[in-house]
Amino acid sequence: MASSDEDEDLKLALALSLHDSPPKQPKRVKTDPKAIDLTSDTEDEDEDMRRAMALSLGALKQSASPQQPLTAKLSSAVTCSSPITTGTIPASSTLHTSSSTGQSRASGISGIDRKAMELERLARLGKRKREPPPSLPSKQTASDARVNPDVQAPSIMSTLEYPRGAIKRTAATNFPRTDDITIDEVLQAESLNIAVISSFMWDSQWLVKKLSPRKVKQIWVMNAKGEDVQQRWVREMEEAGVPNLKMHFPPMDGLIHSMHSKLMLLFGKDKLRVVVPSANMIPFDWGEVPNDWQPGVMENSVFLVDLPRRNDRAVGDKKDLTAFGKELVHFLERQEIGTNVADGVRKFDFAQTGHLAFVHAIGGSHPGESQNPTGLAGLAKAIRDLELDDVKVIEIDYASASLGAINDQFLQRMYLAARGEPFTAASTVSNVRDHFRVYFPTDKAVEKSIGGRDCGGTISLCKKYYDAPTFPRECLRNYDSTRRGMLSHNKLLFARGIKNNGKPFAWVYTGSANMSESAWGMQKVLKKTGQVGSLSIRNWECGVVVPVPKQKILSLDSSDGKIPPMSVFDGTIEVPFVHPGEAYGDEQPWLFMSG
Repeated sequence: MASSDEDEDLKLALALSLHDSPPKQPKRVKTDPKAIDLTSDTEDEDEDMRRAMALSLGALKQSASPQQPLTAKLSSAVTCSSPITTGTIPASSTLHTSSSTGQSRASGISGIDRKAMELERLARLGKRKREPPPSLPSKQTASDARVNPDVQAPSIMSTLEYPRGAIKRTAATNFPRTDDITIDEVLQAESLNIAVISSFMWDSQWLVKKLSPRKVKQIWVMNAKGEDVQQRWVREMEEAGVPNLKMHFPPMDGLIHSMHSKLMLLFGKDKLRVVVPSANMIPFDWGEVPNDWQPGVMENSVFLVDLPRRNDRAVGDKKDLTAFGKELVHFLERQEIGTNVADGVRKFDFAQTGHLAFVHAIGGSHPGESQNPTGLAGLAKAIRDLELDDVKVIEIDYASASLGAINDQFLQRMYLAARGEPFTAASTVSNVRDHFRVYFPTDKAVEKSIGGRDCGGTISLCKKYYDAPTFPRECLRNYDSTRRGMLSHNKLLFARGIKNNGKPFAWVYTGSANMSESAWGMQKVLKKTGQVGSLSIRNWECGVVVPVPKQKILSLDSSDGKIPPMSVFDGTIEVPFVHPGEAYGDEQPWLFMSG
């Protein structure tokens, strides 16, 4: 008979996995992210917790057979308000836009069946020859290994991959690697301690395989409209028993429709990686497919920057942050994630982000004049802060995965914001359509794409919007990926122009904001007063403005006042589509809904 100490692992695993007490009903919808301490530098106090998690959670099984073709996984309906999926790809015929009920979804959080996984693991364990558990380092040993904050450590700057930020394409299965990046290369899971991840849609089982809660503490910032939906998701998370994982829902009251922003805060021992992708947390968006023989079908963009830990290891003062850091922290505060998140971010050095701008859209209603502008007003402020304003002429190329009810008024407001100018009652822009090219796929392009029509569900334009006489059809260009046959979930705004002093400029926005008033905000001139009304934003969004470096601009021939060509972005971003793009002509756009 085995001795009691030989059974220690088995007893601990059983205690963790077979507890019969029902989960308590949540008293409040928002779980407390303070339970995950982002300000602590020490990890040794979590050693027992890590050991317990390692014993209690086994490897997750694939949610679909490796031989299952891509289009065979489209049967489950996915709603924008219920984004937790398990390997499904949204099809246009089943994707719904209602955000109040969220009743239709795949297996979701409850699909992470901890007890079933544990029983399988225990069955395997029982077949193995019993061995004593490996020795664990003592807390004293871990304590001795800590870095003395009074001793200047070697500079970490030389080890950071992206100290000044970079924009990458998402890699795609069976396409040549270029200036792209995989989800695993983004996460660097082996070096992470804590991850705060925001997304509109989720494949929870896929993500847990990439980033196991056994090893990495996590907060998931999720989209759910309605207290009943939020409570149900919290309850399912508790019933699943996944440890070290918290769900958070930003304010979704009133006119707020969606938590659409994508953001990752990846905390390691000596660095914080800030990631702003256009991709959701689903394999489909990251170029992954179920089978090795299938190519990727959807492409996205990723901004990422690596920040070193402050030398004094203290929480920095918010007023000392760069504009990028201030707006990031402000966004986190407005999402009410918790003071520990903002404090954790401020333990890192933002000094190398002075040339960047973090641009957000904070859901809700905002006064016309605000000390913390957001939406298009926030974009205009960012352009001024980066000294990219004082514009004589500007050209805009916008690749969008979704188009709202856009019209000349919206184009004028976006045009002014891209110039760094405020929207006022007196604002007018003549021939604004001449300055825009909007890249969106035709119906034929989606049909002939690698994934076909079944993979166009996250690309949306309502027929009633397109049929409106105010819709700027002549601005549309077919999105034709340079990786032939791929569809796009990108949200990229390329701006090129000449300043009043005759000097050229160029910058790009990458993030979560599509070309719509829901993403950037709606603001009108009040008829009675003639004043600009409040700014109404339906979505939470975030993105980054990255200017083309001055040395690249100086190399241009600007003697004749020519606007820089799209090639000016070489070295800043790999432009993922053919430009200037083919006008629609007699072609029709890919239509998401017929009503």
